[in-house]
Amino acid sequence: MARTIAYRGFYAVLLLVASSFIVFYGMRLAPGDVADVIASHPTGQLTVERVREDLGLNNPLLVQYAHYMGDLLTGDLGISLITGEPIAEILRTSSIYTLKLAALAALLSIGLAIPLGILAAAKRNSLFDQATMLVAVIGMGIPNFFLAVLLIQLFTVRLGWLPVAGYETPKHIIMPALVLAAEALAINLRVVRSSALEELSRDYVRTLKAKGMTNSRILWVHVLRNSLPPVIALAGIMMRTLLGYTLIVETIFRWPGLGYQLVNAVLKRDYTLAQTLAILLTAAVILFNTIADLLQQWADPRTRGGSGH
Repeated sequence: MARTIAYRGFYAVLLLVASSFIVFYGMRLAPGDVADVIASHPTGQLTVERVREDLGLNNPLLVQYAHYMGDLLTGDLGISLITGEPIAEILRTSSIYTLKLAALAALLSIGLAIPLGILAAAKRNSLFDQATMLVAVIGMGIPNFFLAVLLIQLFTVRLGWLPVAGYETPKHIIMPALVLAAEALAINLRVVRSSALEELSRDYVRTLKAKGMTNSRILWVHVLRNSLPPVIALAGIMMRTLLGYTLIVETIFRWPGLGYQLVNAVLKRDYTLAQTLAILLTAAVILFNTIADLLQQWADPRTRGGSGH
């Protein structure tokens, strides 16, 4: 297991370095120039060339990247080029909102999918099973931005139950969390049901029944545990999807998280803030995928003792 952790860690570091350079280079290819934006500010007294010199934008790209990564690794995140606010402070406040939203969405997608998927498998071809799979199909088929529009029309425009944007009350997080969790919930439902059906057909289930064990214990202890590895394997992908969708969901509902800040930074050509947010979100995705791979090997006895490849 130690060898596997070392291999996964080394691979994650290499992937992060490559991803960070792609993000850094991609920001430089974006239309427009942050120096023009800063120099044209009404209160500004600097020329475009002076701004470029002060920001080091005239240096070779690799030199800029080395300086930026050196500062990033030492904890110097810099300041927003547009507002002058320390990026560390922006991250501190915005990450709290993103973590709240992502945590609630993950709780909904996993906490509902596992019991519903297990019950659907146990009640195969019943009305409950069919209704559950219908929900899964709808959840996988509706784009999250369209689902957001539907929920806004229903709960805000027609019923007036929920606010459409903001973050002042607990009600503000309900619709963003539902939209963010919808696709992951649908996928997890199908995976859990399929995995549980496979487990229910195995010999050990018949053996346990022959020994007198109750169906409830078989279902919620043995079948449940053996059905989890595919869900764990999918967790990394689901977290990557959730983080990606936060860009859309937070923007639609004006939820002040990292995704909302990233979109605004890109629109304003705030290089430093945008690339820092993009690199950190990429690092989070890589970390979640690595942890999911390791958890799968721990949870699934068939993958233990492998080479780590």
